[in-house]
Amino acid sequence: MVFVGAVALGLGSPVRAAPTSPPAQIIGGTPTTVGQYPTVVALEIGNQLCTGTLVGPTWVLTSAGCMDPAVVGLSSQDQVTANTEVHFKTVDLPNDIGDVVKASATFKDPLFNKDALGSHDLGLIQLATPVTDITPSPINLNAAAAPVGTIVTMVGYGTTDRNQPSNSGVEYELRDRVSVSCSSLNIGTGTDTDLLCFSKVDHRGTCSGDAGGPAFAMVAGRQTVIGVDSFGDAACAAYNAETRVDVEREFLMTHIPELLGCLGDQDCPSHRICFSHTCIAEPFGPQGLGTTCNTAADCDSSMCVARSPDDKRCSLTCSPSDANACPDGFECLGSGSSSDGVCWPKAAGGGGCCEVGGDGGSGTAVLGLGVIALARRRRCR
Repeated sequence: MVFVGAVALGLGSPVRAAPTSPPAQIIGGTPTTVGQYPTVVALEIGNQLCTGTLVGPTWVLTSAGCMDPAVVGLSSQDQVTANTEVHFKTVDLPNDIGDVVKASATFKDPLFNKDALGSHDLGLIQLATPVTDITPSPINLNAAAAPVGTIVTMVGYGTTDRNQPSNSGVEYELRDRVSVSCSSLNIGTGTDTDLLCFSKVDHRGTCSGDAGGPAFAMVAGRQTVIGVDSFGDAACAAYNAETRVDVEREFLMTHIPELLGCLGDQDCPSHRICFSHTCIAEPFGPQGLGTTCNTAADCDSSMCVARSPDDKRCSLTCSPSDANACPDGFECLGSGSSSDGVCWPKAAGGGGCCEVGGDGGSGTAVLGLGVIALARRRRCR
């Protein structure tokens, strides 16, 4: 464990040697199984252990501390890259190294300061070989989606006993952790704007080796990374703090702009709007949602939906249970034969809310709705 003042960054010691006995539960957590969290990986950086998350085919998200030569005891960033191994498809690193992928580059937020923790603690690993058989985890860029009081699941390979820091390398999950105001924990560094903070007074939380690991929360119906484990008290007994992913836009945009997509209409070309981090054609404009169509080729979304033979419009698939599944002015209408719905204008053509064999309104089953010449499906998120 690397100590910084009164707090610890939470890196772990080497784990090549198998533990002499099965580890106890990680300060209240439970062991995982292979495939349960396929994007969560063990990181060996020289002689240090960290945790990370696959967020793109060639990108792993972790903490800046795990990528900082001064923290991990290496001479340069090039040495960090050369000595980084990413372990996929293992939940027991001492006994199974899993699929190992080397790094082609490593990065830390340039504003990270190991002597002044509380912000800018985000790092990235660019993989030498793309991972194509695991769907990357989405990351949260909307601060409003992760307020104080958010319930998260933490996952990491850290020590299972704060008194035995070498007892690490096995993946554990810790569910139903509720974030609290950082000021309530007397951390003395960082604010709710930069951090997600968690109390450990119930003896549950992250510890050495969990640094860089994800805090997952459900955002728009998907398990999403909202925080990255940053630091905690040296005894792993009072609190831990996670870097909010949503405040790290500038750092992430520098390296993986294709991952983030748009954050507002200002990020999109003329006559396009930003919806769910994707620039789409303006609704009711050429090829936009709500525009009349005959085939999928008439739609920017490649999806032409028929309400009736003479009422076909460009649409998107969506989840009727998600209130934000469609752009403003549209509602997600369900089909009785599928858990998916389609985005349909609330007042298409001035004819009032869409009603087909029902009462209309959000969630109404659209019994006669069909997809015309659908080339590909795009789920609203």
